[in-house]
Amino acid sequence: MTIKDFYRQNPLRFMILILTTVLEWALPIVTTQITMLLTTAIQQRKLHQFLLIIVISFVVFLSSYLIQGLNTFLLSKQQEEFNFHIRKRSVSHFYANQKEHSVAQIQNRLTNDLNQSQENYFAPIFSLIGGVINLESVVVLLISLHWSLLLTIILMVTISLSLPKLLEKPLQNSMTKISKSNNQYLDCLEKWLNGLEELQRYFAGGKLFKVTDDAAKELEDSYVKQNGITQLLSIINGLVSVSFSLILFLQAGYLFQVNLVAFGAITGVGNCNFYLRQSIQIIVSRYGQIKGSKTLNQEIAQTAAPVKKEQAEQVATPASLSTHDLSLQFPNGESLTFPDMDVKPGEKILLTGDSGAGKSTLFKLILGQIKPSSGQIIFKDKDGARINPDMSKIGYIPQDPVLFPVSIADNMTMFADKLKSALPQLVNKVELAGDIAKFDNGLNQKIDLNKLNISGGQRQKIVLVRALVHQSEIILIDEGTSAIDQKATMQILREVTSTPATVIFIAHNFSEQMKSLFDREIHLVKNVKAKSES
Repeated sequence: MTIKDFYRQNPLRFMILILTTVLEWALPIVTTQITMLLTTAIQQRKLHQFLLIIVISFVVFLSSYLIQGLNTFLLSKQQEEFNFHIRKRSVSHFYANQKEHSVAQIQNRLTNDLNQSQENYFAPIFSLIGGVINLESVVVLLISLHWSLLLTIILMVTISLSLPKLLEKPLQNSMTKISKSNNQYLDCLEKWLNGLEELQRYFAGGKLFKVTDDAAKELEDSYVKQNGITQLLSIINGLVSVSFSLILFLQAGYLFQVNLVAFGAITGVGNCNFYLRQSIQIIVSRYGQIKGSKTLNQEIAQTAAPVKKEQAEQVATPASLSTHDLSLQFPNGESLTFPDMDVKPGEKILLTGDSGAGKSTLFKLILGQIKPSSGQIIFKDKDGARINPDMSKIGYIPQDPVLFPVSIADNMTMFADKLKSALPQLVNKVELAGDIAKFDNGLNQKIDLNKLNISGGQRQKIVLVRALVHQSEIILIDEGTSAIDQKATMQILREVTSTPATVIFIAHNFSEQMKSLFDREIHLVKNVKAKSES
């Protein structure tokens, strides 16, 4: 993510920004020149010249304020449009690369990291340009007074511009630390505030306050460290700048004493002292910020880059699956070993097992959400031919279904409008018709994820309809009826097991009547290959 990308966002606006930046930072030196002429006119008692210069000064000052306001507006507009497109590209990247990303990581990239980049890269670039223009204008003005002033300026600029190199690496590390700390803070909030009601119920606020305070303190320390490095750079630069400004002022005084410059030059050099120190401090600090943001910008660019599309493999709808020597190794050294399974098309499998035996993990392996450490999963079509599976054709009903803040119908069809005509029949099959009738807008009722205007059982039924309406040949249900009453569960099981789809159902404490609806049961035992019961 570079200034070239920023330029491409709106080239015309960018060029106007450069122009207004140049004018904004050059005009103060023009006013300094006017002040010098004004002072000389007063000394020489030239009233008409004095009044004319006053009028010109007013016009220049007014123009300066107007240009400054326009520049600020244009920069803000360019930044916001640029951020919009970076966020859009980043969301597309996170979606397309099909890797696991925490919500906190994505939030951090789309908010804090972009703000850090704007504050420490794009905005400083225009300040840097302004500082250079200001410096050049001061140099031109001082040289016009006397060439010897150039030597002092060259020495001052050379020393000042070498300062950012001293703190470039610490600045980069501090920005990376802020991004990491903010990510950890958001992740902490997400994990703990999701259980806020449970913490309130057990009066466990003390623990909540401690963990969030610790995370916030780390973020605060990161910001303080960054500000400390930036201020240290400013202090060092300020000392150099003040020292050389004093030398410059004494030098100008000497030139006036020997009649090499006019009286007004004394006022001009005084103003030039201020602008020279200001411009060098801006150049040094902004250059340091820009160099320090290099690592963060590279990370943002990576997550905003298009994901390279591999040559699409031909996929087919899976109807059955089998596993061979499947295992998963965890970072903590624990492992799960799964039995060899051969699930035939249309089979109804009840998957049971000990706690921690990996029932839900097996589903994630089948869905490709995690990769096995060894072994393989083979998918076959209705004819028994081995295929590359179309994962969108595998229905999945997890314990905690994922819904979106749109209508119930859209949550069922996943925005495929052509499927909506099949919903009324399926809603009846999963015992959801009575619930839908209670909503003012029926299937068009918008789901409110904040106020939770639907129950846990209704959520599970909605996702069950999602699997059925997409005519999934394989349906994986992870305790998908746990929030539904027993009578409705029995009816739903009858409907699901009567479909031609292959069904694998994870459940606990099923009655014999419920078990009878399945062809067989596979029981998992932790780290021991399971036995299959017909």
